[in-house]
Amino acid sequence: MWSPVTPPLLRRDGALAALALAVAFSLVACAGAPGPDPSPAPSSASTALPSNDGVDGGGAAEVASPASALVIADDDGGLTLLDLETEQRADLDGDGTVTGSGRFVHRIREAGGETAVEVVDSGRWTVPHGDHSHSFRGETRVVGTIEGDGPATATVGDQATAVRFDGGVVVLDHETLDVDDAPRLALPGAGPVIPFAAHLISVSGSAVDVLDAAGAPTGITVPCTEPSDADITRVGAVIACAEGAVLVTREIGGQLAAESIPYPAGLTPPVQLAGRADRPDLAGIAGDQGALLLDTRARTWTLLPADAPLVTATAIGDDDSRTVVVALDGTVRVLGEDGAERSRTEPLLAASASDPVARARITVLVDARHAYVSDPASGAVHEIDHRDGTVTRTFDDLEPRYVQLVG
Repeated sequence: MWSPVTPPLLRRDGALAALALAVAFSLVACAGAPGPDPSPAPSSASTALPSNDGVDGGGAAEVASPASALVIADDDGGLTLLDLETEQRADLDGDGTVTGSGRFVHRIREAGGETAVEVVDSGRWTVPHGDHSHSFRGETRVVGTIEGDGPATATVGDQATAVRFDGGVVVLDHETLDVDDAPRLALPGAGPVIPFAAHLISVSGSAVDVLDAAGAPTGITVPCTEPSDADITRVGAVIACAEGAVLVTREIGGQLAAESIPYPAGLTPPVQLAGRADRPDLAGIAGDQGALLLDTRARTWTLLPADAPLVTATAIGDDDSRTVVVALDGTVRVLGEDGAERSRTEPLLAASASDPVARARITVLVDARHAYVSDPASGAVHEIDHRDGTVTRTFDDLEPRYVQLVG
């Protein structure tokens, strides 16, 4: 999802900063490409096959289950890594605007027209691999710094990160993590570039274009005005546009395909989409009408009506197609695919939801069992069992300006 950084590209009140694509943006994705989708849509034979089948931890230890942790950034860019098993905390000093996804965190610093993007490897990630996955745990470290001119956009893709500067893009391979020798491509435009399935997806203010690894056009283009968000799902890459969601998938044989999934008539388009990593579903807020659930397998949108205005929504992507939402009253709710409320907490986030600044910083992240909900006003992150809405833990004494789930 687009990272909630300052100045924001998108805000949950719907105001956009005129597509200021210089702001860092990221994708909720694992380090590996999406695995084969067992349920492709009837209208297409495409599937998001991994661009390679090799699984290499690069010196990190393979572990039996995801080494889950939260990365929390404060207003100055200081990072805290909170291990979700041991609850131990480790600090990583530094400053800048923080963004990232999956495994990597980026701190962006601008001064005098020059920009430095510090790449931080959390050392915790999971690679989807067909019908199973591989999880790794290594050292948390600063990989290096990528420098360029003008504002920067750091975009995490499936197997690489693209950093857009004025006049070009630096592509950092996740396997080598060689900052010094990362190729620089002279790509026109100013929009973010998403590495996906050994290609590059270029997002401008009018279209989504698929490029090859060297930045040359493939001829695949889909109209897209007012792009506001992007994610990588198990089915493919998704870009939220004014007309609908553009879905880019990998076909059998390695070629890519792109299509638009129009929004239902009469509904307010969501400006932000979110979902659990390596799952097919995404969700966003449809104005005051409720939440919209996108099933990328079926290429369908479903309206989830709510009896109160919503602040944010994140799809769990399980067999029940559930979605976690935060309402304006500060309650955290779990909705079924018909919009029926499965559970509801007390108004945990009442103070954050009532304050416009804090409200825009509320983040909901989900894994197989829990939702992690940041509470900027109280300086906490709540762990909620999304099966029954129970608050299982609350982590206090934090400054959750930005929160990321790694592992």
